[in-house]
Amino acid sequence: MASSEARRRDRLARMGTSALPRSTPAEERLSAAGILGFVDAVESGGLELHSFMLARHGRVVAEGWWHPYSADRVHMLHSVTKALTATGVGLAIQEGLFALDDPVLAYFPEKAAIAASANLRAMTVRDLLTQCSGHDRGTSGSQWRSITTSWIDEFLRIPVPHVPGTHFQYSSATSFMLSALVTRTAGVPLHDFLVPRLFAPLGITSVRWDIGPESINPGGNGASATTEDLLKLGVLHANKGMWNGHQILSESWVEAVGQGAPGRPYGLHWWALPGRPGFYAFGAFGQYAFVLPEHGLSLAITGAVPGSISRPDVGIPPLVWEHLPKILAGPDADPDHATELADRLASLLLSIAPPSVAAGCAEAIHGVRFEASPNEPGVVAATVRFDGSTRCQLVLETAAGTHAIDAGLLGLCVEGETTLPGMGLHHGYDPGRLATMAAAGWSAPDTLTINCQYVETAFRDRFVLTFGSEHLVLERTVNVNGGTTSLPAIRLRRWP
Repeated sequence: MASSEARRRDRLARMGTSALPRSTPAEERLSAAGILGFVDAVESGGLELHSFMLARHGRVVAEGWWHPYSADRVHMLHSVTKALTATGVGLAIQEGLFALDDPVLAYFPEKAAIAASANLRAMTVRDLLTQCSGHDRGTSGSQWRSITTSWIDEFLRIPVPHVPGTHFQYSSATSFMLSALVTRTAGVPLHDFLVPRLFAPLGITSVRWDIGPESINPGGNGASATTEDLLKLGVLHANKGMWNGHQILSESWVEAVGQGAPGRPYGLHWWALPGRPGFYAFGAFGQYAFVLPEHGLSLAITGAVPGSISRPDVGIPPLVWEHLPKILAGPDADPDHATELADRLASLLLSIAPPSVAAGCAEAIHGVRFEASPNEPGVVAATVRFDGSTRCQLVLETAAGTHAIDAGLLGLCVEGETTLPGMGLHHGYDPGRLATMAAAGWSAPDTLTINCQYVETAFRDRFVLTFGSEHLVLERTVNVNGGTTSLPAIRLRRWP
C-alpha cells in the first residue's frame, strides 16, 4: 500500500496545481469492493481498457492505467470529441453568438446556391445537436478525413430527405457543422474558442485537436487528451456547470444535455439512453465520459473494445450500469478492500510482448533487404535489423518514405515513435508521427512477430514476418478498426 500511495503522491506532484483533488472511496461514501468488482468484470470479460478514473463530488477516488498507458499520455478520444463540441456550442449560445433555434444556413449565406433543399434550409442548431438533422445516413469522420476541399460544401451536398427534428440519425457531419458554426461566429477555431472559456478555468492543458480545411476543427472527432482532463469535463457536468464556485456552463444547459426523448437517445450531443442513469459521451473502440449528476459521479475511460465503434450501449456501459449500485452501496466494512483496490490499480498491465517459443534466424536475415512487387498496402521493401539479443528494428519502405519500428526481444518492450502510416487500419487516421511501445518474439525459427502499441491511440498493430531462403511474407493486422482489421499478405523477394 505504501508503495502505491508513494507513486500516487509523486504523480500528483508532477502534475502540479491543475490536478483534481484526491480522496478515497470510503471518504466519498463509495465501496472499494464495488469498484474492484467493476475492474474485475472488465478484465474477465476480455475488454481491453487503457485507463480508468472515477470521481465523486469532483474528488478522484480511484484511478488506474494499463501499462504502457500512463497518466501523462494523451489518448485519442474519437467521438467523445462531440462532448467538447457541445460544450463549445453551449458557451457560444451563452455569449449570444447564435441561438438554439436559429437556422444553420443563416450563418452561411454565401452557400445559398448549394443549399437548395427546403429541409436543409429549415435545419436548426438544435437539430444538429440532437442528431435530428433530417439526414437518413450517417457520416463517419474517416469519410472526410482525407478531403482537402471545403467540408462545409460536403455537408450541404448530403441529401436531407426528412423534415429536421423528426428523424434521429447519428452522424459526425452534424458535429462538424456545429464546429463550423462556432468558428464562423467567433472568428477562431473551436479549440481556440474553448481555451479561455473552458480549458483555462478547468486547468485542462493537454487537448490536441486536428484542424481541417478552412481552419475548422472536425467537431465529431480528432481530439486527444489525458484521462484526467477528460474527467474534468465530466466533473463540470456532474456539478451542473459549476467549477470552483464559478458557473462555467448554465445549469439549464447541462440539464438539457442529458435529456433524450423517445426515438432520440441523444440529449444535446451527449448520449442519454432511456431508462439508464445520467448521460455520457462515447467514442469508437471504448472511450467514455460518464456523468451521473444524481450521485455526483463522473467516470472517464479509454480503451480498445472491438465491436463498439457504432454501438454506444455495448461493451463498457452495461458493466457500468450493472456495477453502479454496488459502487454506491457505501463504505466497505472490511478496510482491506481499499488496500486491495489501490494495489490492483497500481499494477495494471497490458501484455504486449508476444510469446517467444523458439530460437530464430536473426543472424541469417539481419540487414537483408526484401523487395516487393506492387501491392495494395504500398510496401516497397522491408528490412529487419538486430541489436544484440534484446532489440530489433523493422524498417518498411513505402511510397511515402522509409519508416522504422523499434521493438524489444526476450519479453522486453521498447518505447519509441514511428512515421509508419496506418494504411487503412487506423480508422482513417495518419497523424504523421506516433508514439509506440513495441515487443517482438520468435513464434517459430522462421517467424518473427512484432506487436506495436500506439500508446496515444486505441490501436495495436501485429506484424508477422515469415522468412524463407529467398523470400519474406509480411502480414499486418490491427486490434480494432472501423473497417478491415488486416491487410493482404505481401510476398517480398530477397535482394540482391
